[in-house]
Amino acid sequence: MSEGWEPLLIMDILQLGSWPPRNEGEYAALDSAWKGFTSFEGTRVAINGIDSALAQTGRIETARKQLQAALGRWSQHFPESPIPNLDFAYTGYNYSVYPTNELLMVGCEFFIGADHPAVKGLPPHIYPRYVQERMIPEHMVGDALRGWLLVHFQNDHYPRQGRLADELLYWGKVLFLSRCLAPEVPPYDLLDFTKEEWEWIKAHEMQVWIELRKEEFLYTTQHMDIQRWVADAPFTKAGAVPQESPDRLGWYMGLRWVEDFMRRHPEMGLPELMAQKDVLPFLQSYRPGS
Repeated sequence: MSEGWEPLLIMDILQLGSWPPRNEGEYAALDSAWKGFTSFEGTRVAINGIDSALAQTGRIETARKQLQAALGRWSQHFPESPIPNLDFAYTGYNYSVYPTNELLMVGCEFFIGADHPAVKGLPPHIYPRYVQERMIPEHMVGDALRGWLLVHFQNDHYPRQGRLADELLYWGKVLFLSRCLAPEVPPYDLLDFTKEEWEWIKAHEMQVWIELRKEEFLYTTQHMDIQRWVADAPFTKAGAVPQESPDRLGWYMGLRWVEDFMRRHPEMGLPELMAQKDVLPFLQSYRPGS
């Protein structure tokens, strides 16, 4: 991690103590916590994984260049908005992405590969296997960019207490921006799907849409019903959606709404897109399977 972020890393991300220490007692406590953290076997294994899987293979440098290019495109579309500093670090499996307006930090240990010993040794009740399988280098750029955009827009655009349709539209707009900012990244990697999962969704889009629009389900405000379409899970546990489906089908559906809407409104810029909060024009523009 670059110099200057020590307080953030020690106090917020790793939560080891105060920085700088205010007295000898705090210094001793921090020194002990730091030694324990750095000598922990899991820390050593994960850092070695970052070095072998990401640093030596050039993956970090590739991700850095792609994210820098994406942030450059961001500044063209949103010239009045902040551009975060970009950094890569080991976070002790606390943050895959740490996004603020000032900093976009990537937790590299989350992308060293699903079969790395550090990943396979994670507690399965926190990181079940289907989550571990997404911890691959190909998802680093998409996770970082998506995480930063979600946080950047949340205060003004996230529909708190909203309906399922509002939630999916927010995801769709963020994912559409991600595709515009990082067009070189395959869409399935931007959304944390495998290529096979992406092909399944495309092939079953009409079936998913029919299920989603049943009985005015799009307008539910029940938190658990909304989470079924957007949360990590072994599959999308909603209605009659088959168990062979990927999870988070709501991400894809929201993206498709926005794609079709923007095809009909090529004059609209990305800031204007984010300002559109009425779901109905997006649903009217949507053509399943197009």
